[in-house]
Amino acid sequence: MMRRIEREPNGSGIFTPGQDLVVVGSIGKKGVKTAVEKKRAMLESRFCAAFMRTLDQALEENVNVSPELLVSLGATEWEYVEEGGILTALWNLSGAYGKGITFSLLKMPVSQELIEVCELFDLNPFRLRCGDCVLVAANHGEDMVQGLAEQGIFATVIGKVEKGIARKMTGVGGTGYLERPQPDEIYKLTEEV
Repeated sequence: MMRRIEREPNGSGIFTPGQDLVVVGSIGKKGVKTAVEKKRAMLESRFCAAFMRTLDQALEENVNVSPELLVSLGATEWEYVEEGGILTALWNLSGAYGKGITFSLLKMPVSQELIEVCELFDLNPFRLRCGDCVLVAANHGEDMVQGLAEQGIFATVIGKVEKGIARKMTGVGGTGYLERPQPDEIYKLTEEV
């Protein structure tokens, strides 16, 4: 049996099987920004100036989505992706409603520059705080993605709400199950556990 996670609902508080799971914004951004602040000299010695400029631009892009915009585009529930990253947000949202989910790690929105920094410091981008990133449940995820694109905001459908309580994920290694939330990966660099 899935233990319910207590939280106040966002939107209309609807999270039902068949809905799409949409990620608005980029995962891992706030964690990578902290890594860049702590280890900038190391990064500049490793990567060329053009890479660093592109990285800095990616980290400075803001995704400002209001609850009103989300609702107008069909969001019925959402979770802001913060401490512990997208995997914690997925765990919390599915746990709040006692519903299963399926999602693909390969569909997660993240720039190549952020991935390079994560690889250098052995950080899991899926377990890094994100900043302005939102996990959304919507009846018509592709319509929401299109509506956000028209506003200049990147989003992508990563999965679905399912019957039952299984939290299934697919990735390079096949299919597995989402584990309980782990400490945010940025603590590997900041030692603030």
